[in-house]
Amino acid sequence: MTAPSEVIPYLLSPSPGSYAMFLPPDMSSVKQFRFELKRTLEDNGFSSDNIMQIELAADEALTNAVAANVSCDCDETIICRWRIDAAKFTLYILDYGSGLSGESPVPDNDKELLRSNQSQCFSTFLDHIKNHQSKKPETLPYNGSGQKHKNMGKGLKIINAMMDSVKVMFHGEGMVDEAPAGFKVMGSIVALEYDRSKHL
Repeated sequence: MTAPSEVIPYLLSPSPGSYAMFLPPDMSSVKQFRFELKRTLEDNGFSSDNIMQIELAADEALTNAVAANVSCDCDETIICRWRIDAAKFTLYILDYGSGLSGESPVPDNDKELLRSNQSQCFSTFLDHIKNHQSKKPETLPYNGSGQKHKNMGKGLKIINAMMDSVKVMFHGEGMVDEAPAGFKVMGSIVALEYDRSKHL
């Protein structure tokens, strides 16, 4: 696996409101990604509450992408690309592993992690997440060496609860599809959307 020091992730902005980072499958890259993500959201007028929700979902999605690459012994670069257009935020994370495909759909009546936070306060929701995750540490690379990481499990449920739209697609052999039939899956693409105008 490529050592993080050999791949220096940095923010690209090919056009106003459009951003991209190319990250090694190492948990140290999550911190760098969150720093740049937060800065771009602040620069575009998102509130601290908006940013907290987006950061939590994006962190979980990128952590799952790192874990997916690691589980397949793949050191391919993870691509994070996001766009901010007025009130709307869209993020794509492309990995080269199994991604989030193994998780079951999120039921509307999930008692521990609800789709929305209307029935419970945000701090209670976060407590449920921390309690669940603390029971399931997994070894992931951090600066090239394996460390126990507790931010694992219920990824799609957390992401769905924080975002307005979540879509999981798969890529391989030059194709992208939500239900890959007839082509070898090389990885997944998670698409997240958040509209701050819906969260005033």
